[in-house]
Amino acid sequence: MSLSMLGYVNRKVTNKDVQIQNRLVDFTRPPIETGDLNVKRDLYVSGTIHYGKFLPGQVANTLMLSNTDLGQTGKSITASSTITVFNYNYTPVTANSYLSIEYQTIYSLIGSGSDSVEAYLYVTDLSDNRIGKTYQQWNSFVGGGTRSGTMFPIVGRYTNMDTSVKNIRVDIYNHTDADTITVNSDISTWLKITEIGR
Repeated sequence: MSLSMLGYVNRKVTNKDVQIQNRLVDFTRPPIETGDLNVKRDLYVSGTIHYGKFLPGQVANTLMLSNTDLGQTGKSITASSTITVFNYNYTPVTANSYLSIEYQTIYSLIGSGSDSVEAYLYVTDLSDNRIGKTYQQWNSFVGGGTRSGTMFPIVGRYTNMDTSVKNIRVDIYNHTDADTITVNSDISTWLKITEIGR
């Protein structure tokens, strides 16, 4: 058998062995450095392929968290006070992304007259970043409007630049003279975090 023929047979055997064993040899240079990775036959990988980089607009991660996931309990907010409804620590999967955050829950406000409440959505890294705000106001006239259900959902977007833990929270400020806000913790309570490449 000629030397060139032996080389051909050896390559065939090696390739067949890789295919049968579901193994891949290590790349001498990662495809991301050398260009596209073109696969002409089936590609088998034992384990998980992890993305290292995401294109602008590409979803890197999505979480949908319930009141139980958040550890949220029902809250009562007295007049002229601010409380934190929940805290959640999120670790970004990539260092160059947006965090799109949406929060929803049921609440109600007793009383009458001219009142207002505000909700704030924060993402905290080294400092507090207020990324969303909602506001509800009632007047003291007959038919003065609903006293529940319009302050939420609250949404916002945070520009993420590293993979350190980010604390997400919602605060409510009760800007009334004597009324109490009640915030539920039940199947109406959801926090959605969508991390998007940028």
